[in-house]
Amino acid sequence: MKSYLKALDSHVKLYKVVAATIVILLAFTATPEQAKAQGGQRVVQLSGFVTIGDSLYGVSNVSVYVPKTDRGVQTNRYGFFSLPVLTGDTVVFSALGYKKQTLVIPRTYPSSSYSIIMQMQEEAIELAEVQVIPWATERDFKEAVLALKLPDEGRSAANKNVDPERLKELFATVPMDGNSNSKVFNQHQQIQAQNRYLIPTISPFAVLKLIDMLRNGEFKKK
Repeated sequence: MKSYLKALDSHVKLYKVVAATIVILLAFTATPEQAKAQGGQRVVQLSGFVTIGDSLYGVSNVSVYVPKTDRGVQTNRYGFFSLPVLTGDTVVFSALGYKKQTLVIPRTYPSSSYSIIMQMQEEAIELAEVQVIPWATERDFKEAVLALKLPDEGRSAANKNVDPERLKELFATVPMDGNSNSKVFNQHQQIQAQNRYLIPTISPFAVLKLIDMLRNGEFKKK
């Protein structure tokens, strides 16, 4: 009889331990919404449509979240979203190129669903200038340029092209192009035209000498 009572007592103690463990596990496995609901907040299903300004164009990939929680979604390709929130939550709408928008769910909101149309305002963001170079610093870049060695073939060709004797040879042998030939031809034409209408000049001393010869009869027939 004593052994039976002792076994029964051990089973009761085991049952109490199991019951206490179950209660603790249920307390820890309760969802955040259930825990907060116990404090007076209720779960509300927030759904809506995010647009560009007052247009009907939906904005995709907009982050809709409650700060400092793990609750958040993104709008789909058409701009629609759905997110469970709690009464009293502040919901943030954020996207690159748009100003952040916030929505506060009233604590006394009576319904279990909340539908909105959120209008996002475009925001121009001016990014700082970034210079991309394959060296860590500008000093390294300058040193690499100064240490650059040209191939020997290119260097020899460059020296040959600027050699004075080579330039003199090219000047003497390379014919003129069309523009140069046309320019020289026009210059010759202008010179011929000037010579055609040029009045010969006569020295006054020669005129006086001619008059004296006429007076002296030097041109008479002998």
